[in-house]
Parts: sequence; C-alpha cells; structure tokens
Amino acid sequence: MLDVKFIRENSAAVKQNLKNRGVGPETVDQLLKLDQEYRQLLKQTEELQAKRNQLSKVKPTPEQIKESKTVGEKLERIKDQGSRIKADLDKILLSLPNLSQPEVKVGKDESENQVVKTVGSLPNFSFPAKDYLELAKIHDLIDTERAAKVSGSRFGYLKNEAVLLWLALVNYVTDIILKEKFTPFISPVLVKKEVMENSGYNSYTEGAEAYFLEKDNLYLVGTGEHALLPYHADETLEADQLPLYYSTYSTCFRREAGSYGKDTKGIIRVHQFDKLEMVVITTPEKSREEFDHLLAIQEKIAQGLELPYHLLEVCTGDLPKPSSKVIDLECWLPSENRYRETHSASNCTAYQARRNNIRFKDKNGKVNFVHILNATALTPRLLVVLLENYQAKDGSITVPKALRKYLDFKKIA
Repeated sequence: MLDVKFIRENSAAVKQNLKNRGVGPETVDQLLKLDQEYRQLLKQTEELQAKRNQLSKVKPTPEQIKESKTVGEKLERIKDQGSRIKADLDKILLSLPNLSQPEVKVGKDESENQVVKTVGSLPNFSFPAKDYLELAKIHDLIDTERAAKVSGSRFGYLKNEAVLLWLALVNYVTDIILKEKFTPFISPVLVKKEVMENSGYNSYTEGAEAYFLEKDNLYLVGTGEHALLPYHADETLEADQLPLYYSTYSTCFRREAGSYGKDTKGIIRVHQFDKLEMVVITTPEKSREEFDHLLAIQEKIAQGLELPYHLLEVCTGDLPKPSSKVIDLECWLPSENRYRETHSASNCTAYQARRNNIRFKDKNGKVNFVHILNATALTPRLLVVLLENYQAKDGSITVPKALRKYLDFKKIA
C-alpha cells in the first residue's frame, strides 16, 4: 500500500500520478477526509485516556466516579467510531495502485506501450516458418490433446526432447543467475489468503486470476514471487544485509480469466506452468540500480541463446497494481511475425514491503521500508520461441550453442 503520510503531504502530486493510472482525484479526497477524521479521533482518545488516568490517581469522590464512568463510555464510543473510520481508510488505501516513476510514459492501455530497445537480427528463412505446435507434432514434443482429456483446456504435456530442452534451459538460466549471487529456492505453491492479499495483485485476490482453495483458505501461486516476497514478512533487516538476491523455481497456476479466446491452443497461455523467478530486496536508494541489474540479466539470457528481442516500456495505464515501473522483454516469434513477451521486470518500490511489514535499519539506526523488485528468469515461452527460431526447412530444430553442454544431442531431427 501507499504511505498515507506521503499522500497527505503531497496530495496534488499524488492525485496527478494516480490520475495517470486511472484513479480519480475524488478517491484521494475521500481518503484525506477519512485520514483527518481518524487523526482527530486519535487525539480525542489520547485526551480521554489521560483524563481517565488522572482520575484514577486520586481517591474518588462520588462526582469523580460519575465523571470517570462518563469518560470511559465516551472513550469506548470514540474507539468504536475510530475503528470504523480506520477500516474505511484502509479499504481505500488498499485499493490504490503504486505510484508510477516519473519517467514512465503516460498512456491509457497496452496499445501505448513503447519499444525502447531492439537487439538481434530477425531470422531470414527461405521457407514458410512453421509454428511451434507444427514442429512439436513432427517430433512428438508437446501433447495438448491428451492433456485436455486429462485436465481440460489450457494444459499440456511436454515430451521427449522438449523435456530435455526445458531442463537444459533451467540449468542454463540457473547458471547465469547463480553467477549473479542469487540464492536459489524451491518455494511453496500454496500460500495463505493474507499472503496473497499482501502481494497487492487484485487480479488474484478477487478471484479472477487465482485458484483459491476455500476449504483450506489457501491460494495456488500465480508466480514464484507470491511465496518468495513475504519470506521476510514482519522482519527488520540490517542495511549491510542488503541487497538480497533470491530466485525461486516453482509451478504456477493461473485461471487466465481475462484471456478468453487468446492463445487457447498450445502452451503460451496455460493454467499450469513452471517458472524461474528473481526477487531483489534492497534499499530505496539502490532500487533503480537493481532494476537495471535485473533487466541486464534478462538480456544476457536472451543474448546467450542468440534470440532477437526488444524491450517494451509499459505505460501507466498498463502497469500492474503493485508496480511503479515495468519493462517487458519480448522475443521474436516467427510464426506470428511479431515479438511475444518472455520476460518482465518490475520495481514495486515499498508498496509490497509496507503490506508485508519488511523493514531495514540503516547505519544511523533509522528504520524504513525496503524496496522489492521482481523479474522473470524463465517460463515455457522461452522454449516456444527457441523451437521456432531454430527451425530448419526440413522441420528439424537446431539446439542453441549455449545449451549443448547440457544435452547429448545438437539437433532434433
């Protein structure tokens, strides 16, 4: 969530920033009104408590006993009123998205996202490019038909060399991030309801995107970030511990509720997939630097595989709720003649840290909230673009040089 004190002291700037994210100024006005009322009630509460304490220090007269009772009753009424106002205040605070960083382009939706960098040459095939499902059928690599029989739509089996290629990708990417001093995790895929709520993603907590086990009050994670970012919840870290570099490999689950009719075949948009995710916990002063660091790792992954890609800066209207800045890395997909997202990097500043109560103490003893960032290291989409970009006219698929040390074959023929 946002800091209500910051909103109070910078209301005009906050209103403009949130307007860029689709939030009307009346929401901020209502929040500030409730905040003022709540602080006034807190002041009254303190005054009445002091009065009651004063009365309790002397031998009471009948009048003082009556007065003490009146003070107590008034104190309870004000506390009840304060609790109701605080609940309304928190509801608005929790509904607000993070503030976007100043350099983020103002735009209404994904149509206004902007390419900021393009790397690599597009493959120049002398033949019509096959899509990855055609290639998979030739070599018996992916089976979505039998997966549908077993699990329904948007599921798939990886088979044969596809499994080995995926495991090679896992090893290749893991080697890269280990060299960057990331601590590897395999994290839980079920998290408590409050943990998912504290991630700040309404698309999950409101049930549109996430799978929720009502009987157990648990959510299936939609990304490894959901289980990893609260690892230090309710802790105060020392400044010299930061930054913390964590990566997690986990199975992820998404309803894909907002993608009706999109990518219904294949494994680009599925209900279950494995993912390698990076999370960085750092000081506010270093969060921009760490964002660039995560982006550089993602580029290193794509460049090592010699895949053409571009970087897409996400505009204000398309930012996820907890994010202050997002850049997507999209690799070229020959069959669609366009780039498709394979990686995403987000700076969530203190937004998630405040909800999870993760703080740090600086060298002067001052306590503040950490900044939390997350970035994709690997999803099956990278396997998809690899299959298509490395295809040959005869339908064979060459293994990228960077993966050959993990495999005993150089080609799927």
